[in-house]
Amino acid sequence: MKAHTVSIRTITSTLCLFFISTQTFSAAFGVAENSALGLGNAFAGGAASAEDASTVWYNPAGMTRIKGNQLVVGGHLIFPSFDFKDEGSTRVSGAPVGGDSSNDGGRVAFVPNLYYVHSLSDSLKLGLGVNAPYGLATKYNDDWAGRYQAIESEMITVNINPSIAWQTTPALSLGFGINVQYIEATLNNRVDLGGPEGFAHLEADDISAGYNLGALYQLSKDTRVGISYRSEITHKLKGDADFDAPVPFPDSHITAKADLPASASISIHHQYNAKVAIMADASWVGWSSVPELTISYDGPPTTTSEELKLKDIVRLSVGSTYSTDGPWTFRTGLAYDEGAARNQSSRSPRFPDNDRYWLTFGASYQLADNLSIDAGYAHIFVPDTKINRPGAGLSGVIGEYESSADILSAQLRWDL
Repeated sequence: MKAHTVSIRTITSTLCLFFISTQTFSAAFGVAENSALGLGNAFAGGAASAEDASTVWYNPAGMTRIKGNQLVVGGHLIFPSFDFKDEGSTRVSGAPVGGDSSNDGGRVAFVPNLYYVHSLSDSLKLGLGVNAPYGLATKYNDDWAGRYQAIESEMITVNINPSIAWQTTPALSLGFGINVQYIEATLNNRVDLGGPEGFAHLEADDISAGYNLGALYQLSKDTRVGISYRSEITHKLKGDADFDAPVPFPDSHITAKADLPASASISIHHQYNAKVAIMADASWVGWSSVPELTISYDGPPTTTSEELKLKDIVRLSVGSTYSTDGPWTFRTGLAYDEGAARNQSSRSPRFPDNDRYWLTFGASYQLADNLSIDAGYAHIFVPDTKINRPGAGLSGVIGEYESSADILSAQLRWDL
């Protein structure tokens, strides 16, 4: 029974750590990379710029600025590094955990997206976005010091976002969208049984829905302001927990409910002169609305719960664009991302959350009258990150991460 209890707690912790790691705007491990053009400006002005069809995601009201029909197809390569140095991680008994004391869990990830805007008229637009707003890909060696809380973590999402926009007056546009979201998680870790180690493997998925809306207001000929809002999406994941251990205890079907929090943004875009534009953005995510995660099992214990201790976060960014007389346009931006973890004990080895600082560059080239290519690069700086993640009946992960990330993005824009 003791081995079974330890395993259930391990699974509970594993799923809880996974859900803290899934948030857009880059808190924890969100996927902010939803536009190669926007990356060049660090996504500053996201709710107001509306420079291409990716506004379907950032603010559907911005579709009224797209002339005719437009298709955008893009992809992003993310190169993260989470270099861990052990500083006394322990087993359940309190003894040193042993194993590999230095390990980098970062893994390269590819994130695609597609957006289309169709003009019913100059003032009425339909849009469709297909992207991956949440994602996770980390993998450590099997014998690393934190193996009882994480070895491999992979999450894939697909978000389908049909939307509509209407220009109600020459200055004001409104937009609304529906989000149908699929999520699939595969997670595993070692299980500390006090002697020989076990192994736990989780798979779960779900399809849920939410909505987004926005407004875009033209303050003057050169300045516009946009606001956008995304609703909570409640996922009710169903899957299986499979165990491989020297002592017998049963595999189990599992269910877990996770309310991904609401978010809001306000942005401004100002055309300073014929060649230079400047923009800024402030975004909020209400992570404190997710106080705990409850997991249900086939047999006893029928439910377990884990406190998450998350906080609301903000993301601030500024950017600028320079348009040449020729086919080139250049971009740059800076951003600050606040981490959702409150302290060392609420950080996850599946993704060691901390504040982030972005430096970005981008360029666009007009290939033809109706065809452009956009590219962007970002380097993300992360302060050294302390982690001390204990748990009832669990081993403790104690150490420090040196983290960073590089992102390469590219997309094609067709005016149809």
